[in-house]
Amino acid sequence: MTPIHYGPRLRAWACATACISGLLIGCASTHTREDAELLERTKQASTFDPGDSFIGSPLDDVGTTGLFPVRPPAECEVAVLPRGEDSFAVRLDALKRATRSVRIQALIFKGDESGLRVAEILKQKKAAGLDVRVIVDAFSNPWLQTQWMLFDLKQHGIEVEGYEALALQWINELPIPLLTPHFDPAAPNKRHHEKVWIIDGEMPDGIAVTGGLNIGNEYFRADPDNPDGNWRDQDVAVRGAVLADLVTMFDRNFEQFVAVKKSRGLFNTNIYWDATRSVLSRTGKVPVSYRQDSRLVENVAAMEAREPTLQFQGSTCRFLQNRPQYRETYIQQAYLKLIESARRELVIANAYFVATPSISAALRDAARRCVAVTLVSNSPETNDLPEISMVGRGHYKELLSVNETPQVSGCDSAHAGIRIWEWVGQSTIEPVRTQGTMHSKFAVVDRSVSLVGSYNLDPRSEKLNSETALVFENPSLATTLAQAVLADDLRYSREITPEVAATFENPQDVIYNLRSRIGHLFEDNL
Repeated sequence: MTPIHYGPRLRAWACATACISGLLIGCASTHTREDAELLERTKQASTFDPGDSFIGSPLDDVGTTGLFPVRPPAECEVAVLPRGEDSFAVRLDALKRATRSVRIQALIFKGDESGLRVAEILKQKKAAGLDVRVIVDAFSNPWLQTQWMLFDLKQHGIEVEGYEALALQWINELPIPLLTPHFDPAAPNKRHHEKVWIIDGEMPDGIAVTGGLNIGNEYFRADPDNPDGNWRDQDVAVRGAVLADLVTMFDRNFEQFVAVKKSRGLFNTNIYWDATRSVLSRTGKVPVSYRQDSRLVENVAAMEAREPTLQFQGSTCRFLQNRPQYRETYIQQAYLKLIESARRELVIANAYFVATPSISAALRDAARRCVAVTLVSNSPETNDLPEISMVGRGHYKELLSVNETPQVSGCDSAHAGIRIWEWVGQSTIEPVRTQGTMHSKFAVVDRSVSLVGSYNLDPRSEKLNSETALVFENPSLATTLAQAVLADDLRYSREITPEVAATFENPQDVIYNLRSRIGHLFEDNL
């Protein structure tokens, strides 16, 4: 497909780093015993129970300090943002209204028409005296125009962690024994995948947006005429005292970047940025020009002018983060708790589904309890790295086989069991494909509790990526999200039957077979 998504590039780089070098985390390993123990422990309490129901970091100086509290409805209001266009409009409106601070973290902050508009306003806010800070992933923004945009933000005084001039951000990623805090030789394979947008987070009227969207045209659907750039994704807007938890998450991430740099002495790149800005304050800024498509600039302006109605509703909620450098697994545990709690229906939309042992076992257990499980993920045709879907398909036969067990066959409901759908981006009434990658990452349990975030149900999110998610209990919002899948997304998807799943075990296409087998070699890094 024409647009390249950063996730697959990141994953391909990570596989090469981890497996070709061979010694960082290993390849295609399993965690069956560890995951079985984790699954058993997560059955004991819900996501909203006190912190001691979660397993914290095994590091003595971390423990459960990274776990955020449960927030009552008076402290947590949530609104569902139906489409990327709505998310862009809400983000830009909040950004333009900012009076004190802007905190943005994304795996990707792309220097295209959408990203450049965001950057323009960020510079205006910094000039107005606001605290403006940005975090991006060091290896996920390689495009030359994107690098220039980030340089421009830096020369205007905006701190952008995860970026350095001349693409030297990799210097900050190399772990140095005795210098790097919590030294971890596998650190280069552990990436920053969080996606949060926090405006005036310290203020009573602050607002945040979080979910699956990075910053770029495809996420905000800026080019509806281009199916490959017209992605399906999911965000929520949040306000209330819970914003303090999002602020804490961002600030400690930011401080970790700073601490790593300080530990490097003369290699502390902040020293040189301070000197560079001092020179530029006397000589003037480096002029930066960009290539833009005038049609897309107009589309971005039209999206910005949208006025989506935000229907905030009080919700019991909990913000969660996984920090792989501390071996935290809070979001994995939350998923297991939610799946275990399901009694009637479980709806999951997940972009890069590669069933890990604990998730696979939990889904099959839910089916045996007569839960109707609906799972939607990408097909190879829509996945921006098709090999991920090919590897994920290797687990479909085992998952669907639970439907033939006596427990499921004996259920009163005809809908009980697991049904798997692959997103193809084309409805049955459309002559051509109109949608690109399905990038959503959310789940809904019994039309009551929802989880929306950056977390994919795959080994990379489970073991390697730093991730965030918001779990919230509100039947109205949960119904809205469930219907978004069952009434809308399934129209652009095709169901995988047991017969079709069986063909994935031994595909006849030689090239497909080779790509699938290679993908399985790197499964623990996908």
